[in-house]
Formats: sequence, C-alpha cells, structure tokens
Amino acid sequence: MLYLILLLPLAMAALSLIRNDRARTVILAVGQALLLALLIAACTLGDTATPVWHMTADLTFSLRLDGLGRFFCLLTAVCWLLTIPYATVYMTHEGHHPRFYVFLMLTEAAVLGSALAADLVTLYLFYELTTLLSFPLVLHTQRPKALLGAVKYLYYSVCGGFIALFGVVLLAQQSSLAFVRGGYFQTLSPTLLAASFLMLLGFGAKAGLYPLHNWLPSAHPVAPAPAHALLSGIIAKVGAIAAIRVIYFTVGAEALRGTWVQTVCIVLTLVTIFMGSFMGCTENGLKKRLAYSSISQISYVLLGVFLMTPVGLLGGLLQLLSHALAKIGVFQSAGSIIFLTGTETIDGFPGLGRRIPVTMGCFAALALSLVGIPPFGGFFSKWYLALGALDGMSAPLCYIIPAVLLISALLTAAYLFPPLCRAFFPGQDFPARSRVREPLLLVLSLALFAAASLILGLLSGITVPVMEHITGSIL
Repeated sequence: MLYLILLLPLAMAALSLIRNDRARTVILAVGQALLLALLIAACTLGDTATPVWHMTADLTFSLRLDGLGRFFCLLTAVCWLLTIPYATVYMTHEGHHPRFYVFLMLTEAAVLGSALAADLVTLYLFYELTTLLSFPLVLHTQRPKALLGAVKYLYYSVCGGFIALFGVVLLAQQSSLAFVRGGYFQTLSPTLLAASFLMLLGFGAKAGLYPLHNWLPSAHPVAPAPAHALLSGIIAKVGAIAAIRVIYFTVGAEALRGTWVQTVCIVLTLVTIFMGSFMGCTENGLKKRLAYSSISQISYVLLGVFLMTPVGLLGGLLQLLSHALAKIGVFQSAGSIIFLTGTETIDGFPGLGRRIPVTMGCFAALALSLVGIPPFGGFFSKWYLALGALDGMSAPLCYIIPAVLLISALLTAAYLFPPLCRAFFPGQDFPARSRVREPLLLVLSLALFAAASLILGLLSGITVPVMEHITGSIL
C-alpha cells in the first residue's frame, strides 16, 4: 500500500498532460480524493519498515508509515485536494497548464516520500527530489525575476542538503541510519554533536532557518499563487519533518537536550522569527510581505521541535497544522486579489473589502489565525510554545522565548491589520467602485481554509488531544 501512496501522484502527473482543462481538473480532484482515502485506509496498518531498494549492503531505500508520517501525509493530501479547484481558475492566465500540474503532482509525491522515509538516506533523497521537482513551479512564468527566485531557491536548498549530507556521513560512521523511536544515543561525542548540528542546519534551509533563509522572499513572490501557497504551507515543512526525524528518531532528544546544539538552534530560530516579522513590516509588496511572514511562522515549528519537550513539540506540531491551513489560504487570497483586481501592493488595498468582500473576508479570518487571535487555531500553537519554553528551558531563554513570541505576534499584526483596515474602512471620501465577480472555485477554496482555521480553534478540545496522541507517537 505504501507503494500506491507514491504511485498515485505519479499517475496523476502523467494524466495531467492531457489538453482538456475540465477533464484534467476532474482527474486530479478524483485522484486526490482517492489518495486521501488510501491514506486513511493505510492508517490501520502497522509501522514496520518496508525495504524498497537495496542500493548497497549498507544503504537501503525504505518506507514506513508511523504516527508522524500519517499526520503529515494526511495534511499534505488535504491541502493538495483543496488547492486543485483554486488552481483550475487561477492558472487560466498563467499558461503552460500541463507542465504546471505535472510538476505539482510530482512534488506531492516527493513530499509524501519525505514523510514515509524510514531512514536518513531515504529522507535525504526525497528532500532533494522535493527541491528539484518544485523548482519548475517557482520558475513557471520564466520571467527574469522568476529565474532569479528559482535559482536562489535551488541554490539554498541544495546547499542545505549538502550540509545535511555531511552530517549524515559523520553519523553513519557511528550509528545506524534507520529511524528508531527515541534515537540511538544517551550521550554524544563532539563528532556526533557536530553531525547533529549540520543535519539540523542543513535540513532547516528548506524551512527558511537563518542564515539559509534568503530564498523565501525571492522565490515566493514570483511563483504562481497555488505553487507558492503550497511551498510555504507544506513543502517548506519538509525541513521541519526532517528535523523531527533527526532529533527524535536518530540522535535522541535526551542526548541533545542541554547541549550547545540545542542552544544554538533555538537562538537561530529566535533570530529568524524576529527578523521575518520585522522585515514583513518594511515591505509594500503583498506577496513579499507574506513571504517574510512565512520565514517567521515556519520558525515557530522549528522552535517547538528544538525545545525538545513534550509540550514544546505539541506546540510545534499544532503550529505546523494551523500555519499550513492559514498560510495556504492567505497566499491563495493574495493570488485572488491580484487575479481579480490587479492589486500587487498594500497601497492598492483601500476599498477592496467592498469590491471583493468574500475574498477579503477570508483573508481577514486567516490573518487573525496567523497573528494568534483566539479562537483561531494559531492561538493555541503559540500558547503551547510559550508553555513549552517556560517548562523546559532554563533562564534566560525561558523568558526570552515567550517575549520573542509576543513581539513577533505584535509585528505580525502590524503588517497584516493595516491593509485590512484600508480594505474595509477606506474613508468617507473614497470613491465608490463596482464590485468584482468572484469565481466560485476561487472563493470556495479560500472559504474552506478559513473555516478549517476557525474550526481548528473552536474544536480545540478535540484537536489538541489528537495532536497530543501524535506527539506521544514521536516521543
């Protein structure tokens, strides 16, 4: 069944080559629904590793569906499914439809493979495949800015992959590369500490961890809206999933806790969170402002992972879930704003609440989740991250971390709320402008992501225990 999970997106990629847009949409939607059903059925299976390819006597390509894999695979399939209707409308003015959908499906297969990896070698292979297959999505328009953004994305991701590979090689000399719950070590030598840091730093490049973050503000604004929405919401999270595998399934959280590796990684995430939030306030371009937002918001996930406590990891996984739903919806809302009105900067927001009320309403709800306003899902993730810091870290980090989270939330509000005020309250003297027709498939996708972000918070009595169960399967 694990083979089918990877083969189904590959089949959809092949079928995407057909020229009939309507038929392609139906095929992709049905295929994604089948994939989701297959993943639900696979959740009943055990998590025994399945060897796929014995590359050498020591290197094996293996797959396994454990608790973390189930969670990320299901989230990936749902987000891809909700994005297909949106892409059907949005891509009408981008051109090269078959090519875009081919690489969109191939990228999904690589992301699923990253979640299904049973060892570090398999994870590394899918990590690199995710980069190579999503590269054409960033380059899609083939404009000069798109070329620059795509090259930056490729360069930083590949460099991060090579850094991580160096760490994997160092680790392979002293340990197995297969994932084992709890890891292999109780204490770490200087070599193993260096290997751990290299792996976390390298894989962190995909998640925009400082100093390997600079590709995000260049790649996000140039990619088509469906692509950069998934790039931020799901694809960038592959780096966070890899960090979880390194800490909790390879090295061991107990061995890493309290070392210089943990301290440096936490400091890097705090720098990334603050820098991303601050830079978002300085940008006038809508997509670039949201790209800097992604830098800070994804680092929340890494922060929860690097805290190496049950509460901290719970906060990180909640942030992974809430950010995926909110950020995909926000990026798609931004794409709809540009698609429907031609507005690409914050200066063009006055009166948009009257012209495209549904789109802007969804944008507002999703922005509230990103800021962390209750009862949206984004509030609970930040709440548990702060609790994790206070519970698991010693002074001064136990105080610095909640302070940075609060400052970041205020900065997030500072770059998301003013555009909303301009959109819905342009002033009495602002000239009335006619309402723009909002295509059903565009607003349907936005509404579903906005509703999911709200339900995630309203049903926290259900969602939090579920995420606690997933956290327990990791620890």
